[in-house]
Amino acid sequence: MKRLLAGLLLSLCAGVLTAAPAVPEAGLKAEMAGEWESALTVYRSVLSEQPQRVDLWLRMADIYHHLKRPDEAIEALEQAAQLAPDDAALAYRLSRAYAMADRPRDALVQCLNAVGLEPTNVEYLHACLQQANWARDRAAAQTSIQSLLELAPGDQEALRSRALWHQWMGEYPEAATAYDDYLQYFPNDHDAAVARIQVLSWAGDREGAAKALTEYRRRFGDTDEYQRAKAQLLLQRGRFYTASDLLTPLAERHPDDYDIHFARVLATRASGQPSEALESLAVLEKLKPEEPETREVGRVTRAPLRSLVGITGDHQFDADDIRITTGTVFGELALSPETRVLMGYSARRVSTREDSEFEADDGDRTTMDYVGWVGARHQLHRRLEVEARVGRGNIEGGGDYGHYRLEGNWYPRDDLMLQLSRERSLYALSPQSVSREIVETENRLRAVWHPYPLYQVEGWISASDFSDDNSRLEFYLAPSRNVYQSGPWGVNLGLSAQRFTFDKDLDNGYYDPDYFNRFAGTALFYWSPNVDDWVGLRTSLGWHKDDTFSSYEFGSDVELEALIGRYRDWQFHGRIAYADRLQETGRYYGTSLHLGVIRRF
Repeated sequence: MKRLLAGLLLSLCAGVLTAAPAVPEAGLKAEMAGEWESALTVYRSVLSEQPQRVDLWLRMADIYHHLKRPDEAIEALEQAAQLAPDDAALAYRLSRAYAMADRPRDALVQCLNAVGLEPTNVEYLHACLQQANWARDRAAAQTSIQSLLELAPGDQEALRSRALWHQWMGEYPEAATAYDDYLQYFPNDHDAAVARIQVLSWAGDREGAAKALTEYRRRFGDTDEYQRAKAQLLLQRGRFYTASDLLTPLAERHPDDYDIHFARVLATRASGQPSEALESLAVLEKLKPEEPETREVGRVTRAPLRSLVGITGDHQFDADDIRITTGTVFGELALSPETRVLMGYSARRVSTREDSEFEADDGDRTTMDYVGWVGARHQLHRRLEVEARVGRGNIEGGGDYGHYRLEGNWYPRDDLMLQLSRERSLYALSPQSVSREIVETENRLRAVWHPYPLYQVEGWISASDFSDDNSRLEFYLAPSRNVYQSGPWGVNLGLSAQRFTFDKDLDNGYYDPDYFNRFAGTALFYWSPNVDDWVGLRTSLGWHKDDTFSSYEFGSDVELEALIGRYRDWQFHGRIAYADRLQETGRYYGTSLHLGVIRRF
């Protein structure tokens, strides 16, 4: 009986051995001798008669791979895969070949095929996750991640990829949660800890981001990664000066780090350091000249530093038919990133209806005046910019007057801008005021404060002296908050309070009440699809009163504004506004229109 069983077993083995044909000896000898083309010729000859020989297709694929002929290697593997569709290892091998040939979609399909045949093979699942990430196939990535975490809940690549997918898709709260899960298993991963800080900030959880940053420093110390993360957080909060202080030494220590120099361009550009911004921009263009982000940040950084010429036209009229039309041509010549020469010329026509109380003293309903100027703007310090203009004005049929403007913009803190200006100009509000050659000298202190990223408080105080011995004092305050932001759309709501007083009521063709008060609610609705274009609708609803009113009266205004091509060679600006409240002339109802174009070169 035992001999019978042994004989049957021997017969079966012999049958199996006979079923697996041997590799042609000539092919083996050629391979041993390194005669690859001869080996290929042998295998092709056999395959022409026995095309089902999977083993020979695989040997040919190996030879093609050795000869660095990837397309032919893939063709051989495809033939083998068709003959052995249930071979998971073969599908996986074909997937890797597709990946090496830069065919991510085909690589993913074959990898998923291998996983379908062997669903618990962790190596295959990791490969599929990599291929899904490469092919940007979220569904395949999620399936691979779920399978990996079911097999191994602490799988590092699966946990990291889940967080990255949420981050790539802009799902920042989910990304933060996924990074929390990842860091439970891998608490010492610096990059993941930094990424968690970033996504918390992008999710709007600034308190959580600040807390995570503090925790990072407690655990890992004041590392370069900490400095980088802190700088990014400061950039997102608009604290450009402080971010620049961190990024400059980082850029020196990491001269070839693209991300650090990119962030430094943003920080220095916004903090009065144009030369430093160009310095880091040159590094970006050296490291990744064809990167879309490099080209874009280069464009928006250089545009404001270029020379330009422009022309504007303004027209306004009110209920008294006082019409003011102004045309201006101007230019700016860039001598360096910090210094510009300014020049311009303006012509203005002021008119009113016949028999108006605002006619010129000689009875004319129309007056003309002209003014030209030259000047300069210079960045004295990264926190201080100054500008000076000086010129001469002429009133048609009248005399000349001196014109000048001095201005300084100072940033004592990241969140505060103070502007001090002094300007002398013709107070051209009616033909009468022009004919009497009334000149105003105004001193103004303006402040813009951003206590928090979404909040702004703007205010100013100004004092003016007039050549007719009158004087004016004005106060203005306007807090506001960005209450909605989704993609290109945004809404800003606020309040405003204004008060101005005149020393005398001289009846010289301009509105000079004893006092004027106005309190209003403000709203700005805007659409900005990109960094170049912006459209906004402003409205103000409120109540006002001067010394002639017995009580406060309601008044409103609305303005539509568009800026097209902010950083392009051609820039267009337009604005149309209407108000049914008290105007500068003391009358109700008024409309104004502004059009402008700039050409950079």
